[in-house]
Amino acid sequence: MDKDETAVDVYWRRGCGFCASMRTALAEAGVEARWHDIWADPDSAAFVRSVAGGNETVPTVQLGDEVLVAPRPRAVIDQLVDADPEAVVDARRWPPLRIAQWITVAAVVVAWNALTPAGQAALGWIVGGGVLAAFVAVRRRRARVRTRPTSGQSG
Repeated sequence: MDKDETAVDVYWRRGCGFCASMRTALAEAGVEARWHDIWADPDSAAFVRSVAGGNETVPTVQLGDEVLVAPRPRAVIDQLVDADPEAVVDARRWPPLRIAQWITVAAVVVAWNALTPAGQAALGWIVGGGVLAAFVAVRRRRARVRTRPTSGQSG
């Protein structure tokens, strides 16, 4: 693969939760991708319609000559590992930041269940708020792309 090319082109739109999941999963795996916003680029929207039966189904992922419409992020990573192992920096299913995120969820449940029956509802709200802030911080960290942006990346 040419150094100026990426192995993955992802067609997405703002507000799409499935697109956000794809972005997070690819970022966690260290996969460089070009992101094409179908609402900002009519050619990208036309491409998606051409491969998705006339619908603007996102995310639509192009891996070389193969196009996947609304694939699971894990399926994209697994297929990419099979086709081009060097394109994936970290193929683990449970990266450390995802584990930390779910530990924060468990912590808030335990804290809430311990403090509320003990008559410490206010303290439960404070602890819950703090853990929620940690959860959001970890989620933002997970979504940050670890590789350098490509020239074709937008959004």
